[in-house]
Amino acid sequence: MIVMVRVKSVDRTKNLIVYTKVRDIRGTFPTDEIKHNIGQRGFHPREWKNVMAWARVGKMALFFTAGGHGEMCIDNYWYQAGFKGWGAMSHAEPYFLRAFAGRPEKLAAYVTAMLAGQEVIVPCMVDGDKNAIQMRTAKIQRLRASLKIADYNPKRDFVGWGAEEFRPITGMPGFTHYSAIGKYGPGAAGVAPADFSGDGKTDICIFGDYRISLLKNDGGILCDETLPMQGGARAVVWGDYDSDGIIDLLVASSTGAKLFRNNKKQFVDATAHIPLEAYSSPRAAAWIDYDGDKKLDILLADGFRGLRLYHNVIPKGQTATKPAKLPLFTDVSDSPGLGAGGVGGDMKGDHLAVADVNGDGRTDVLYSAGSGMLLLNTPKGFVRSKDCGISYRPGRIAPVFGDYNGDGHPDLFIPQKGTCKLLKNDGRGRFTDVTGDSGDLAGPVGWARCAAWADFNRDGRLDLFIGCLKGPNRYFQGNADGTFTDAGERIGLTYRIYNTCGLAVADINTDDMPDVVFNNEGQAAVVLLGNPFSENGASKPVSALPAMSKLAAVSLAEDEPDIAKLTSGNNRLFYWFAAIVLASVLGVIVWRGVVRHLRMRHAGERIENKPHQRSKGLV
Repeated sequence: MIVMVRVKSVDRTKNLIVYTKVRDIRGTFPTDEIKHNIGQRGFHPREWKNVMAWARVGKMALFFTAGGHGEMCIDNYWYQAGFKGWGAMSHAEPYFLRAFAGRPEKLAAYVTAMLAGQEVIVPCMVDGDKNAIQMRTAKIQRLRASLKIADYNPKRDFVGWGAEEFRPITGMPGFTHYSAIGKYGPGAAGVAPADFSGDGKTDICIFGDYRISLLKNDGGILCDETLPMQGGARAVVWGDYDSDGIIDLLVASSTGAKLFRNNKKQFVDATAHIPLEAYSSPRAAAWIDYDGDKKLDILLADGFRGLRLYHNVIPKGQTATKPAKLPLFTDVSDSPGLGAGGVGGDMKGDHLAVADVNGDGRTDVLYSAGSGMLLLNTPKGFVRSKDCGISYRPGRIAPVFGDYNGDGHPDLFIPQKGTCKLLKNDGRGRFTDVTGDSGDLAGPVGWARCAAWADFNRDGRLDLFIGCLKGPNRYFQGNADGTFTDAGERIGLTYRIYNTCGLAVADINTDDMPDVVFNNEGQAAVVLLGNPFSENGASKPVSALPAMSKLAAVSLAEDEPDIAKLTSGNNRLFYWFAAIVLASVLGVIVWRGVVRHLRMRHAGERIENKPHQRSKGLV
């Protein structure tokens, strides 16, 4: 069994820790609490001191067990203890850091992905200097891991050095740091940045057909947050539906729409607040205040059930913390001309984009169905605009609105395979194709799937990032005359093919510079921290994240590992040990055999647990 737990209480007088269960990762853990008596146990005082120094209310941990005892993963440390009654800690497990060294939230995500048949990249300590491992000063490497990898092979599985989320990079002048944040394909879909934790830092939701992750920005580390749902998502949108000042999450999935209320501490499944359908499989979602009552309503593209509109009926001044009745949304699809028999009901689309295209104060909708449908929101309902000038090939592409020429009207960029489209809005909801007059943007772009507007070079004009399949992503710098200059090579974006299906631009490291997130098919999603060019082409200074200060620069083509260093020490033990640990944390082998081996190994290595003179006083 594998279970995620949170520290509920800490008694520092008796060295007691009480954990409460957050969720099961594998199997069903039999109790809602785990009580650990840490005492002053271990082969060295630093072991219990390390555990108690870490322990504080709210901290997360991951517990692995196949019997009466198990292994608890805490921040960059492990220890063994029971879980029946007051389970006594027997000793710490510093050598488990050779299998994983990091935060338990990350390990939970890695294990979940591995159980789903995916390959992950895990940080772990290099074997060799046993004292360095015990003191947690050993060098960190990143290795590939999956259920298909049954042996330890550093030359094959080595990815790079360092465990920090963001690593300095060279060869990309427009960016300073890089982080791989897991695979979401096939079926990689999108990125939705937002400060869902309310701490002033931009967090990330990234998703695909089979997986969705919430990554909390913890100042240099992206930590997985729990979302109470299984499977993936086709669309994700943020919005404060209950007007409590905290953004909530709406998800369109293959099993229906799902609503999650954010109470700052966790996300609570609030799907019961929306109308339940006998069969629903929405492909797109959007928040929209369709009636101007200052409350967010829900719009779903639900296949041949048409566009579904759920009206927010929460009374004014009331939040959904303790709702008087359910649901808090009612289905009003037919009334404004939507639904199966309304506009767009005979078509099947997969994307929704919203904007007030005609300046009447009402939010209009672009529905990626047919050849593209612009639905004007009028006092009498939604009406399809037949002379809007919008026409394109939908199908897993994401058009984006943006005022590229600064005239106050939302213009439209449409990714397409080959040549994309730039449409200028006249302010009345009529669009003119100006692609031919847009400079470098008029040329072939590649297999474009997604795009994002952003003032990347901070000159006051919108620039454009385009995510592409089977070719490099593109970056076009906006000019004062309304044209665009291809600057992808200038910032180093053309040197690698990402197969990007979703992207977003946001300030991840709070340095007032735009950063870019790519959700990629067939490879890890990545975050690139921006270092935009100045007008004269010289790169501007950038402030690094705190966790980056000790890292050496690496290129995206990772340096080859020093095999001599990787294989120093007791190689035979480490190869066997690494394979056993990876297997044991997934419950593939018998736990008792692992514990028996660990006890024998500890008995034979106690001499190495003596304090090192240079480390005297460290815990």
